[in-house]
Amino acid sequence: MRTLLINSIFIFGFTNLFAQGSFMELDRKTYEYYLKGDYKNLKNTGDSMISMGIDYYYLRMRMGILANNHQQYAASNRHFSKALEMNSWDTLSQEYIYYSYLFAGREADAILYLESIPWGEKNHSLKAILRKGLTEINMGSSVSNYNPTLYDFNDLYYEAVENSFSINAGIEGNFSDRIKGTIEFTNFHKWGTSYSSYDPTGTNLDFSQNQIYGKVTGSIFPGWDISAFGQVAFYENVTSQTQQGYGRAISQINSESVGGVGISKNGWKIRTGFDFSYSNFSNFNNSRQLRMEGYLTYLPFGNLNLYATSGGMYQTDNNWGSTYQINQLVGFKTFKFLWFETGMVMGNSFLYARNQGYAMNNSYQIPATTIYGNLSFLLGEQWNIALTPYYTKNLNYSWDLDAYTKTDEQINKSMGGAIKLTFKFK
Repeated sequence: MRTLLINSIFIFGFTNLFAQGSFMELDRKTYEYYLKGDYKNLKNTGDSMISMGIDYYYLRMRMGILANNHQQYAASNRHFSKALEMNSWDTLSQEYIYYSYLFAGREADAILYLESIPWGEKNHSLKAILRKGLTEINMGSSVSNYNPTLYDFNDLYYEAVENSFSINAGIEGNFSDRIKGTIEFTNFHKWGTSYSSYDPTGTNLDFSQNQIYGKVTGSIFPGWDISAFGQVAFYENVTSQTQQGYGRAISQINSESVGGVGISKNGWKIRTGFDFSYSNFSNFNNSRQLRMEGYLTYLPFGNLNLYATSGGMYQTDNNWGSTYQINQLVGFKTFKFLWFETGMVMGNSFLYARNQGYAMNNSYQIPATTIYGNLSFLLGEQWNIALTPYYTKNLNYSWDLDAYTKTDEQINKSMGGAIKLTFKFK
C-alpha cells in the first residue's frame, strides 16, 4: 500500500530530533526490524519503549503496518488509531484502520468507520470505496439421497423421502452506510412415498416449495448490529384435511412463515448474538412456535485464520411441546485462497428456523444428527465458491395430526452436498 511513500516516511523517522543515544539506538532497531518484517522483535521493543513513555508517530506506524501484515488486526487498529491522535492529517492510518475491521470480518464496523471520516479528509482510495447499492450476488444448489423405510400399510401420515433437491439465488446490498439488506429465493423439491388414512398403502410423493427470505441489518454503534428478518414458503399439496383423513384429496396452496428480530456484538476475539422469532406451520395443524437462538464465536488470534462457534436454539410449540438444537463449528484457513470448516448439529426439532430465519425446516423428518464439512475457495478478489458435503441421521415417525403424537420411530440416513457461488462487487 504505497510502499515508496511509507519507506520515504520511515527513512527519516524522528532520529534527527533527539540527541539521546539510547533513544537513537532504540529507534534504529525498530526501523531495522520494520524493514526486515521482524514483527516479533519490533513488537517486543516497541512495547518496552511505550511502557517507558517513549511513544511517537513513526513507532506506531511501523508497529501498525507489521501487525497488519501478520494479520494481527486488533493490534494494527490500536496502533494506527494512536498514530492518528499524533497526526490527524494521516490518511494512510485511516485506510489501515478501515481494512483492519474489514479483514477481521467486521464489515459493519468498517462501514461505520468509513462513514465517520469527513469526505474532505479521505484519501483517494477511501473515496473510491462504494458502500451503497448492490454488494453481492450468489446462487447455489443442494441435493440429498435417503434410505427410507417403506410400509405395506400405514393409516397415519408418514413420508418416506428418497431424494431432495434445492436451488437458490440471492442478492445483498447497502441501503445506506448503516443499513443493508438481503433477499434470497429458494425452490425446494422432494420425492418419495407418502402414507395417510386416505392412502394407507402409499402414494407418490412429489412435493415442491418456493421460499422467499429477507433480512435488514442496521449498525447502531461500533460492534453492534440489530436485524429484522422473515421468510415465507408456498407449496401446492393436498390439504391438511386429506393428510388427517377427513375427505378427498383437494389441491391447494399452503404457506408457512417465520419472522423475528436479532442483535449481535462483534469484537476482535469474541462475537455473539441472539435472536427471537415466531413461526406458523400450516401443514402441522397450524403449529406455532416461539424460539430463541444464540451463538458465541471465539477467534483466538483476532482474525479469520482460526475460529470456533457454539450455538443453540430452544423453542416452544403450541401443539408439540418444546424442542431444541445445538451446534458446534470449527473453521480455519489452510491456504491463502482456501478455508475449511467442519461442524455438527444435533437436536430433536422438526419445525424450526435457524440462522436468523434463513434455514427453515417444515418437513416430517427430524434431523437428529448432521455432520458436515465446508471448503471455501477464494477465486481472485471477487469470486468465492463453497462446497459442502454432509451426512444426516433423520428420525422418521408416523404422525397423528389430531392427537399431536408421533409413533413408530424409523431411522432414515441421508448423504448430500451443496454448492454456492458468490460474486462480491468492489
